[in-house]
Amino acid sequence: MTAGGAQRRISVVSSVHPPDDPRIRHKLVATLARSTAVTYATTAPGPETAPDFAVVALHGGRLRRSVTASALILGGDYDVASVHDPELLPAAIVAGLLRRRVVFDLHENLPASMAHKRIVPPPLRRVAGWAAGRMLRMAERVVPVTLAEPGYRSLFAGDHPVFPNYLAIDDPVLTPIGERSGVVYLGDVTVERGALDAVAAVGASAASELTLIGRASTETRAQVEEAAVEHGVAVTLTGFLPAHMALPLVGSHTVALAPLHDLPNYRHSLPTKLLEYLAMGVPVVASDLPGARAELGDAAGVIWVVPGDRDAIAAGIDRVVADPSIATAATAAAPQVLARHQWPAEAVAAFYAGV
Repeated sequence: MTAGGAQRRISVVSSVHPPDDPRIRHKLVATLARSTAVTYATTAPGPETAPDFAVVALHGGRLRRSVTASALILGGDYDVASVHDPELLPAAIVAGLLRRRVVFDLHENLPASMAHKRIVPPPLRRVAGWAAGRMLRMAERVVPVTLAEPGYRSLFAGDHPVFPNYLAIDDPVLTPIGERSGVVYLGDVTVERGALDAVAAVGASAASELTLIGRASTETRAQVEEAAVEHGVAVTLTGFLPAHMALPLVGSHTVALAPLHDLPNYRHSLPTKLLEYLAMGVPVVASDLPGARAELGDAAGVIWVVPGDRDAIAAGIDRVVADPSIATAATAAAPQVLARHQWPAEAVAAFYAGV
């Protein structure tokens, strides 16, 4: 509530993420809408459902959406604004300098991500990484910052709250092991996240079908389709699916993949897809990266492989297919994964109430 007793108005703004982005729409917006009047500015046409919040649809291409979103942030028609895109960071900083209440939520290691951003020309990536780091340090001086991973703390001079990108799943229905088939990947479909490695590994394994659930650029889609022909794999590219559709589809598969490359942006992170796979009781073959290993260790149903090792990924797939006890163990451990890795809704609500 505001000082006058009216319900606080919170604007959640993203011009880049999908309208049904799990962290923004299904975790943050859902949490804040329980006690505040939320307006969600997102890519048109907006989320699949908006039962308890208002939607501002951002139209046009990436640049036009960014300009419109920046104008909303600078306009100040809110009590608190929650900002989620690097493109919107300059507007967030200016709004902070104007004494407006703005929170910047960092979803990734922004400086490190510049090393493989397709929209940044290769000769400019090192400079872009340096500039991104400087901008984050500038932002923390004028607006509150929240982090999706504890590993991002090193990017800042001060300490900032971490709201891990954990699960917002209530009680999933797990597919019986005997009814599962094929290999699945959930998340943005990119070369850096191992899309081509996944296709090649499935082709070298006893499996023959691969489902890729997530956004894929036109270029990446063409690369995947070419690789599928080369390796004799039946690949299904679903595009982005909201969680209530994506997770049951994940659960219908025998084995899931998390074949991220060993890049600075991924090295010390815990991919949410790992938790989602395990919460659905599906064994996973995953790149052995420090952030994921530190969080999950020797968790039931996880087979760690050297990042980029296609033969090892294929061997992991075959191991799960040949040994039903791995799926049995993963299914038995699913409730524990769900209980230990829940989105911190109460802490998030308390933080925004104090901004």
